[in-house]
Order: sequence, then C-alpha cells, then structure tokens
Amino acid sequence: MTQQTVLSAFYIGYIITPIPGGWFSCCIGGKKALGVVLLCECILTALVPIAAEVSINLLIAVRVLDGAVQGVAFSAFFVLLGKWTVYEQRICPVLSCPVEAIYKHTQYALYTNKSWKWSCSVMRKKSWRLKSDIFDVDLNPGQWATLSTIVSSHLSGWLCTAYELGGWPVSFYTYSVFGLVGLVVWTTLVYETPNTDPFITKKELELFMSSEERTNVTYSSVPWKAIFTSSAVWAIVIGYVAFDAAWYFSITEIPIFISSILGFDAKSTGILTSIPAIARLPVVLLSAACADFIIRRNILSILNTRKLCVIIDLGVAAVCFFIISQVGESLVAFMVLISITFCALGFNPPGLNTNSLDISSKYAGIIVGIATTFSSIGAFIVPVILGKLTENNNTFKQWSFIFIINAGILLFGMMFFLKFAKGEEQDWSKEGTEQEQEETTYLIKSE
Repeated sequence: MTQQTVLSAFYIGYIITPIPGGWFSCCIGGKKALGVVLLCECILTALVPIAAEVSINLLIAVRVLDGAVQGVAFSAFFVLLGKWTVYEQRICPVLSCPVEAIYKHTQYALYTNKSWKWSCSVMRKKSWRLKSDIFDVDLNPGQWATLSTIVSSHLSGWLCTAYELGGWPVSFYTYSVFGLVGLVVWTTLVYETPNTDPFITKKELELFMSSEERTNVTYSSVPWKAIFTSSAVWAIVIGYVAFDAAWYFSITEIPIFISSILGFDAKSTGILTSIPAIARLPVVLLSAACADFIIRRNILSILNTRKLCVIIDLGVAAVCFFIISQVGESLVAFMVLISITFCALGFNPPGLNTNSLDISSKYAGIIVGIATTFSSIGAFIVPVILGKLTENNNTFKQWSFIFIINAGILLFGMMFFLKFAKGEEQDWSKEGTEQEQEETTYLIKSE
C-alpha cells in the first residue's frame, strides 16, 4: 500500500496545475513555460533519492511537487504546438519538445513484492524502483516518448543493479543530467513562433500564417464559460480520462504485475516491460502517417479520422484488458495482449491529442489543461483501488478486477467521444482572427 501511496502522490499535484498551467503558458509562451518545467524537473528528480533517505513523508512531498510541475508541461506543449502547425498538417508536426516524456513517464514501477520497511528513517533501497524520464525530443507526439521508455527500461534496470556505482539513486541523477542537457538544447534551438525563428524561410512563414485560424490572442479574455460548456471539449476530456487511466496503469502497475504475480526479478521485469514499448514505437509512427494520408486523400473527414483512431485507441485496448482478466497467469498470453494494448494506445496522437487543435488552436493549451486535470483524477484513483484490493490478497483474481474496471472506463470514453466530438474550429475560438491576419499580412509584406 505504501508503494501505491508514493505512486499516487504524483497525481495530487498533477491535478492542481494543468488548467492554470495552460493559462500561464498562454501568457508567457510555451517555450518559457516548458523551460521552467524542465529545470524544476531536473531538480526534483535529483531530490528523490535524498528524500527517500530522510523519510517517506518527504518522498511523498517531492512526488506531489513533481506532479504539480509536470501538470504544466502538456498544456504548454499544446500552446506551442498550436503556433507551429497549420490546420491541414496537425498530426505529424515537426517540433522539438524535450519534456514530452516528463508528462508520460515520470514514474517507473515498484518492481518487487518485498515489503517496505523503514528503520532509522532509511529505506531499504532494493525493494523498489522508479523510473523518471526527463529528456525526450518529440518529432511526433508520442513516438520519442515511446523510444525513451524502451531505452530507460533497460538503462534503469542496469543502473539500479549497478551497486558499484551506487545503485538505484544513480538512475535519478543520470536522468537529471540528461534533463539539463535537454534544457540547453531547448533554450537554444526552439522558438516561440514562426516569425521569431531566424532560420525560417519566407515561404514557410507564409504557409504558417495563411492558416485560417492563425491568431494572436489576448488571454485576459479567455471564453471560460464557452469552453467549459462545449460538448466538443468534454468529448476530449472524457477521452483523456479513459486513455490516461489505461496508460498510467500500464506504465506504473504492469511491471508490478509482472514481478509480483508472474514472479520475475527486477532485471527480467525491465526487459519484459520494454517489449510492449518496442512494439508500440512503429505503430505511433505509422498511425500519424496513415491519419495524415487519409485526410489529405479525402478518404475520411478530419472528424471521422479522429473517431477511427479513438476506436482503435480506446476500443482495442478495452478488449485486450478484458481478455487479460480472463486468461490467468500465462506469460505468453499476457505479453501478447499487453503488447497489442500498447500498440492500440499508439493511435492516441492522431486521435484525442490532435482534436484539441482541431476545435481551437488558440485555446488548445487550456483545453488540454482541463482534460489533463480530470484525467489525472482517474490516474490517481486506479492505483489507490489496486492498493486496497491487493493489500492483503495480492492475487491474479484481485488484479483481474482492475483490468475489468479499466476496460469499462475505456469503452465509456470511446462511446462518449464518438457521440460528442467535433472536427472543426468552434465559434467561441474564432474571435479576433481577422485582426491578427491583417497584422501578419503586413509583417510578411514588409519583409
């Protein structure tokens, strides 16, 4: 139960900051906001081993702060993404984002089933492992985050058992250094808007600014009521709740399942955990390319393309979770099904993730902030429920209930999105567009 408390503590902070973080990012810019997030993450990651040596309460406090900082990241990412994409090309944007993995892969698993014991405020370090991916470069939302999962699963496993280097604390210090390197790259090479990039060509600038939605908004007048009462926004929110419940369960709890239920040691668990991530990587790449192809060839509308991706994303994952709950403790069956689940969740970028830009590129960061806030509640509750179910009875039967619960959440999220999702810019997002387009035209002509 202590393990689940530490994992869940992250979401206490994570629930608080996405909405104000989206507004904050709109005000100061996505680049600056993500830079601040990355710097704070480097510091907090390095503090985890120190906090663990002092007391569990301090460790939980660091995890809460970690969640609060990361709550800003995804909203800020979409604020920046909205400025660097055009309506027709939103699925495969080329954008450097060294904090994508911060959002998705903060914690590794608590691998072994040894009991946690505290003696003289010192933790027995061999009884648990965490993963903290600080550095990532994102060319397609999710693809490099997936690659970081593969690399860090093996790297963390090696570092945590390299006792001559200091054991598991070294993994946190290593990722903290990676983050600082990423911060230097980020501040040097990333620009807030196309017209501030000294390397952009005139033709490229015209392409960005010719988008019908391109606008420079004063965020002091954000249409909060219209956003919170929009069915299109709530379709994204509920979809995020379903996806994040399944995704965070997969990356934080599945390794525990492999270790405690299937009976593998830490090194073997690290290798097995990386297999679904390896399988997911090409799917993330191909899903975005296929969605772009479908839209550009007018095979399906933008909305129907998003819905198709969500059916694969949430629907297939739901079916796999339910089957896992029925097949028993078969390693082969479990690995096949969880790999299919990871592959299905690889359709999230061209589906749910991009839909916020469809309905409002101006307020995409705020929409994602709202969605992240609500989805974090589900991601927080699932580990708590699992801890309660398995506290004194850690068996496959108890775990099967969690798989079924996740399957139900996924199916509900899919049905809600199919019913209420929209694929075009909403009326409340269009105010102020004309003025910015006039300013942009003047800027291009003056060059």
